[in-house]
Amino acid sequence: MRLNSLLAAGAVVVAAAVGGIGTAHAQFPPYGSASGPNFFITYANTGFSTTLGDPTPYDGIEDQYVGVINNSSKTLFSFNLTGSFIFGFDGDGIDTYGAPGNAVDTTGYGGPLTYFTNIDTTTYDSGTVNFIGGLAAGATTYFSLEEPASINTVITPTPEPASLALLAAGLLGLGAARRRRSA
Repeated sequence: MRLNSLLAAGAVVVAAAVGGIGTAHAQFPPYGSASGPNFFITYANTGFSTTLGDPTPYDGIEDQYVGVINNSSKTLFSFNLTGSFIFGFDGDGIDTYGAPGNAVDTTGYGGPLTYFTNIDTTTYDSGTVNFIGGLAAGATTYFSLEEPASINTVITPTPEPASLALLAAGLLGLGAARRRRSA
C-alpha cells in the first residue's frame, strides 16, 4: 500500500537491498574496503534509477558508498532520500577514508561535491542530498550514508531553482491581477 502511494507521487524506489553486483564504473575510486560504490543512483531525463555495485561497505561494517551519475541533459541540484537511519552519521564518513571532502559539508560523509540538509533528526530516515553548484549533465560524484540502502529507500526530485523562480513569478502575477480586480 505505501509503495503504491509513493510510486503514484513520483518517487522512485531504490532496489539495492539484496544480492547481485551491478556494473562497476571506473570513474569512482576505491575507498576503505570497497572497490567502488555500493550502489549507483543514475539521473536521466525520465527520472532516477539505481544499480548495485561492490557489496562491501567501505568501513567494513555498514556504511554505504553511493555513486551519482547525471545522464540527463540538465544540471541536478538536489534530491530527497529516505531510508532506515541512513542519515544517522556517526563520524566515520567516506571523507575519513581519504575522499576529498568539501567546505560546505560538516558531516564527513559528503565526498567532493555533496552536502546534506533537511535531515529528520528524530529518525534520521530522511534528508536532502545537495550538490555544490549542481551536478552538470554528464558529470559524476559520490557521497556516503550511515546505513545500506534498502528496498525502502526512496528518491524524489526536488524542484530546480528555475522552476521555483517561475512559480514565484506566477504567484506574483496572480496577486497583482487580484489587486487590480479589487480596486
